[in-house]
Amino acid sequence: MKKNYTLLICLLFSYPLFAQYETVVFNYDRSYFNEGQPLPAESDFMLTGETGKEVGMVEVAIYGSPDTNKKPLYRNAWKNRPSSADGGFILPVNYPLRGNDEYTFLINYYEPASALQQQQLLRQLNSALDSYIDQSFVVSKSSVELRKHPKNMRSDMNTIVNSGLGLYRSQINYEFGGFSDIILDKLEQINNLRLRKARRNIIAGEGEDKRTIRLKYAQEQVEALKVLVNQEVAQYANAQLLALTDSKKITDYATKKTRNVLAINAGYGGVYYSGDADNFTSDTSPYIGISIPFGKAKFSSAFWSRASISTGVFLTNLKFGEDNVATGPLVKRPFYLALGYRALPFVRINAGAAVLQSDQGANSISDFNVDRVYIRPFIGLSLELNLWLDLNR
Repeated sequence: MKKNYTLLICLLFSYPLFAQYETVVFNYDRSYFNEGQPLPAESDFMLTGETGKEVGMVEVAIYGSPDTNKKPLYRNAWKNRPSSADGGFILPVNYPLRGNDEYTFLINYYEPASALQQQQLLRQLNSALDSYIDQSFVVSKSSVELRKHPKNMRSDMNTIVNSGLGLYRSQINYEFGGFSDIILDKLEQINNLRLRKARRNIIAGEGEDKRTIRLKYAQEQVEALKVLVNQEVAQYANAQLLALTDSKKITDYATKKTRNVLAINAGYGGVYYSGDADNFTSDTSPYIGISIPFGKAKFSSAFWSRASISTGVFLTNLKFGEDNVATGPLVKRPFYLALGYRALPFVRINAGAAVLQSDQGANSISDFNVDRVYIRPFIGLSLELNLWLDLNR
C-alpha cells in the first residue's frame, strides 16, 4: 500500500511537467498523426511512434513547404538507448506550429552501419576527394598552381564530405566540422611551390632528367596532401555511424485552427495643442480603438508580443479654447494612430498622433476641408480586452 501511495504522489507532482506537452502519435503505415487529426497549434508537443528492433535513431525535421532541400524549421532526434522502451520512440517537439497552417514532416530511421558500410563510405569519400585534388592542380616547368584559392578548395572538399555523409549520422553526436588549418596550410604550401628546388628535395633516379624530377616532386607533394585529407576523413568515417534505412515524408499536414483575436482598447487620452511646459493648451477625452500586436507570444519576444500599433477614435470633440473646438475628418470625431505597449495584463499605454480638424470656418461640423486638418501629439492609457473571432479562412 505504501508503494501505491508513493507512486500516486509522484504522479501528482510530475503531472504539471507532462501536462504542458500534448502527445501526438505517428502512424507509420498510414503516414498521418493522431488518426488523421490536425496537429497541435501554438504549443509544444510530444511525438511518439513505432520503431523496429534494429533502429538506432529516429530524426524528425519540420519544413514550411514540401521542399525538403531547404534548411528545416526545426530538427530533433531520438536515439535508442538500453533504457529506451522497446518498439517505440518518443521525443519532444519544442517548436510551436502556427494555427491554420500546413507543414511538411520528414521522419528518417537510422540503423547502426556495419563495418563493411563504413569501409565503403570511406573508400567513396577518399576516391571523390582524390579525384578533386588531382584536377585542381596545374604543373608548369617551374611551379605548381591551384586552379582555385586554397580556402575555396577547402570549402569544396568540405562540401564533398558533407554530401557523402548525407545518409549517415553519428551515434555519439560527433559531426564533421570541416578540414583543419593543417590542410589549408598544405594547400598554400603547394600553391607556392617552386619546382626548381626539386633536386634539393628528391634523389634523382637513373636516367631522370630535370622535367621528370620536377614532376615527381610535384606528385609527391600532392600525394602528401591526399594522405592528410584521407586521415582527417577517417577520423569521422570510423566513428560510430548510423545509416539511413527508411524515410517517411508527410506533406502539407494541417494544424489546428486557432481563434483570431481582436484587441479592443477603451481608455482616456490627452492631446497637446500648443505652449511650453509652464503654460500649454491641451484637452482630454475618452476613446475606443483596436490594437494589432507586432507578434504572438509563442513566436516572438516578450517585447514584440506586447508592443502594437493602435488606432481608434475619441468619443468627444476636443476643446482647446472657447472658440477652438477640434473635430475629426471623415468620422466627425478626432481619431488617433499610435504605438502601444501592454505594461500590465490588461493595461496598454498608447503614444502617437491625433488627427484633428478645426471647426472654424465650417458651415457644419461635418464639412471636410484639407486646409483645416492638422496633427497633434497624443498619449493615452487604456484597458484592453481580447475579442475572439471565429473567421473562416
